[in-house]
Amino acid sequence: MEAARFERTVRTESSEILNIYGGARRVGRVDLHYARFEVHATLLLDVDLGDDELQQLIDQIDEELVQTHDPEREDFLVTVFKGEELGFYSDEFESEDEEDEEEEEDR
Repeated sequence: MEAARFERTVRTESSEILNIYGGARRVGRVDLHYARFEVHATLLLDVDLGDDELQQLIDQIDEELVQTHDPEREDFLVTVFKGEELGFYSDEFESEDEEDEEEEEDR
């Protein structure tokens, strides 16, 4: 895999969520949570990566994201999952669907 590119979708005082791209395709996402002495990451992969590629990606996340935020951290803990996105849900989308259904019923 070529070097990853990260696009932040959410950032708070103690966490952030970033989509991970390899070229034009999304290869996964990482959720980072900054605790007092360590950083916890949940890495969600959309694609299969070999052990070396996975380690390179973790190293890149550490170097480009974690260390720039907290260079003094004592540990970087990463949990890796492989799966597929089944959808995106929110209250806003749900209420839009309900409005569409009501409009159809009124017709």
